Amino acid sequence: MVTGVLGSRAQDTRDAAFVRRYEKGNVIEWNTGDYSSTFNFQGFAKHPSNFMLAANSNWYTGFFLNYKWVALQYNWGIPGTELDNKVKLKHTSFAFTYRRPKISINPFYDFYNGLLLQKRRRSRNFDAFRDMRYYTTGAKLMYYTNTGKFSYQAGSTFGEQQVRSAGGIIVTATPQWQRINWVSPNRSLIKDSLTYTLLSSDPQWVSLIAGAGYNYNFSIDKGKWIVSPAATISAGGLKEVNNHNLIQAVFSLQGWINAGYSGRNWYSYVNAHVQYQQTNLIIKKLNGYGDGVSVTAGYRFHSLPKKILGIL
Repeated sequence: MVTGVLGSRAQDTRDAAFVRRYEKGNVIEWNTGDYSSTFNFQGFAKHPSNFMLAANSNWYTGFFLNYKWVALQYNWGIPGTELDNKVKLKHTSFAFTYRRPKISINPFYDFYNGLLLQKRRRSRNFDAFRDMRYYTTGAKLMYYTNTGKFSYQAGSTFGEQQVRSAGGIIVTATPQWQRINWVSPNRSLIKDSLTYTLLSSDPQWVSLIAGAGYNYNFSIDKGKWIVSPAATISAGGLKEVNNHNLIQAVFSLQGWINAGYSGRNWYSYVNAHVQYQQTNLIIKKLNGYGDGVSVTAGYRFHSLPKKILGIL
């Protein structure tokens, strides 16, 4: 995985009694965590049958380096921690972030080359769907209020100091494209006719959702300890690309919390997050669910006295 971060360190006009920048602007981090992603296809009205696909998620670990305006991150899966450790499936992810005190823009791309088919509801037994591919790409835009006293970065990445407790409203918008590509459809794998019809039609759709939420940074001991819970709710519409169906509804909920130590040189925090999205395709509901936990430990450092390659 490779990520990038762009921002600036222009004159800070925020209230220093609430928010302060750290003197050292570069960081190196170690992180580890676990995540899960499931896709549940649910019928309407007289066709309530469910069908669930899941990413073969696992525990991961890795490192992150942010030096001036460049950031690089590399994570790898820990062997033996997969949802089904007898199956090897590929997941590719890319993200980029442009961040200012009032806004952030986060383009993203995810590709799952193979998914797991749950044999029975609430069962831990799976079959490998090696030729089922899921793509998604888009951008998450976020706008923050009360930035004179509230720092989203202080609670999300521990990159600034929240000296006194404060919060702000978050306004979000996410344009997105998604596609499910079943390379070799086979009726013996999916008994439900509606689900088979949907997945074998190479469905893809574009959507736009917008919403709002709230994030509050609880500051303890002048910002040395931070607890930062947040939640957002969004709604919008989607249009299926390969047919003339009408625009359908999309609904999304997100929640997360970060908690840990934020010092001048060292910092460490725990993150937990959950996301639910209901997408109403023309013949099935696609309910996407994801959650995860992670631990991050980082060190802040000054820039070198001379530029690297004349640009950094």
